[in-house]
Amino acid sequence: MTGYPTLHHGEECMRDGMQIEDRNIPVADKIRLLDALSETGLTEIAAGSFVSPKWTPQMAQVVDIIRGFHPKPGVRYTAATFNERGREQARKFTPPLSPAGHGVSTGVNMCDVFAQRNYNRTQARELAGLADVVASAQARGVTHGGIGLASAFGSNWTVSSATNSTCSCWTVNIRSGPRRDSPSSASASPIP
Repeated sequence: MTGYPTLHHGEECMRDGMQIEDRNIPVADKIRLLDALSETGLTEIAAGSFVSPKWTPQMAQVVDIIRGFHPKPGVRYTAATFNERGREQARKFTPPLSPAGHGVSTGVNMCDVFAQRNYNRTQARELAGLADVVASAQARGVTHGGIGLASAFGSNWTVSSATNSTCSCWTVNIRSGPRRDSPSSASASPIP
């Protein structure tokens, strides 16, 4: 139908779902689940995340899972990354992982408690690192990108985020990217 937005469903159980499960699920069972999900008609599946096993032990075997599963043509396989080390790891496994959807993405978690407990860094440290993410992407010739705010309306650690804090973090995210009048911005995604 024309005039209606397209709904895109991406499956997260191999990443977000596994993070709350027992860390001792055998790799073979995780591979069998990923292969089964690939047969359901989904077009995008998160295969896991490249994070420190110290903080997220359930993702300690993500490399074994990616090496062992059977990618299905037409399915986009992704992995979450939250720092440059994770992004480097993901690039090593592309393919079978699909390239990042927007080339590169900056992001800030609105819940400082969540950021510290999940990424072992503060919101202030996330904000301070945005310019480095953009510079690294530009050095690799990336011309498109995305920005994001996690827990923009609250998290499981706090009830809600203040609107002025959310707007402030959006502003920092936007300003960390190429300026519209810079030479590299001609092919960058427009900022509304």
